[in-house]
Amino acid sequence: MERRQLSQIRVFPRQPCAVPDARHFVVDVLKGWGLLGVLNDAATVVTELVANAVQHTETPTVRIIVRRMPSTAVRVIVIDKHPDLWPALQPAKPLDIGGRGLALVDVVTKSWGCTRLPWEKYVWADLEVPADA
Repeated sequence: MERRQLSQIRVFPRQPCAVPDARHFVVDVLKGWGLLGVLNDAATVVTELVANAVQHTETPTVRIIVRRMPSTAVRVIVIDKHPDLWPALQPAKPLDIGGRGLALVDVVTKSWGCTRLPWEKYVWADLEVPADA
């Protein structure tokens, strides 16, 4: 079966409601593509990445792209207008309330990273699609 690149894009205001709204958007896209095997991990990834953008940037909006890659992956991309703030894994102490989001992203994804442009940054994560999907 030929895999073609599909993308769905949505823009959300940088508000706390963007986190669940982005999660529902990604889950709905993946359901529409019949990729049920990556729903939970994709929901975790977009939740963490959008929460970081909402909490740590002052960008007015957060753009989400869900892309079906030509390989066996789905890429979730979160774009904000704060390119000088770079995501990095941080060790969290046992009693810390936060600080584990990127560690979760690291565990559930095939790979993840960040692409910086002069006016915005893309934080992306690739999820492996199970062979039966």
